[in-house]
Amino acid sequence: MNEYITPYTVIEVICFITAVICLNKDKEPGWRALILLLFITCFVEIGTIPMINMFNKHSIAVNSNAWVYNILLLLQMGVFTLMFDNILGRFISTRLVTIISVIVFTLLYLYELFYINKEGIFEYNSITNSFISVLFIIHCLYYYYLILREDTYINLKFSAEFWWVTGTLLFYYGNIVCNVFYNVLKQPQYNKAVHYSYIINTLILILYGCWIYSFICRKWLSKFE
Repeated sequence: MNEYITPYTVIEVICFITAVICLNKDKEPGWRALILLLFITCFVEIGTIPMINMFNKHSIAVNSNAWVYNILLLLQMGVFTLMFDNILGRFISTRLVTIISVIVFTLLYLYELFYINKEGIFEYNSITNSFISVLFIIHCLYYYYLILREDTYINLKFSAEFWWVTGTLLFYYGNIVCNVFYNVLKQPQYNKAVHYSYIINTLILILYGCWIYSFICRKWLSKFE
C-alpha cells in the first residue's frame, strides 16, 4: 500500500482535485483540458504500479509499460499546445508556430515509433519526449520575454499564467538537465549515491506545487493581477 502513497502521487491527486474545483467552469479550453490531463496522468502513474510489480515478478523488462507513456505523450502535446496558444495568444499570433510544432512532433513521434524503437510502441519515445521538453522550455522563456516587453502592469504574484509557466519551465528544464547528466548523477559521491528518482520527484513537487497555486489564482485571485 505504501508504494501507492508517495509524495508525487499525493501531490498529483491534490493537483487534480484543485483543478476540478478551480477550472471545471473555466471559459478557456486549454485550462479545462488540464483537468483531463491530470486525471489521466494520475490514472497512469498509479495504475502502472501493479503493472511494474507484475513485470518485476515475472522478470519482464520494466519498460514494457512504456506504451502507456507513449500514449500520454500525445495528450501532453495536445493540452500544452492549447495552453500555450491561450497564454502566448494574448500577445502574439501563434497559429504558424503551433502548426509547425504539431507537424514536427507528429513526424518525429511516428519516425521514432516505427524506425528507431526496436520494440515499437513498447519502447518509450525518449527522443520525442526530449523534443517536447525543449519546445515547452522555449515557449516558457518566450512568455517571459513577452511579459518583460509588455507595457501593461501585471501583478505576477497573482498571475495564473505566470505560475503555470514557471512550474512547467522548472520541471522540463530540470528534466532535460537530469537526462543529459544521467550517468553522472548515478555515480557515487562521498560514499553516497545521488538518486535520480529523488531529483525527479522534487521536480514533480515543484511542478504541481506551482500548478496548484496557478489554479487558485485562476479561480479566485486573478482579479488582483
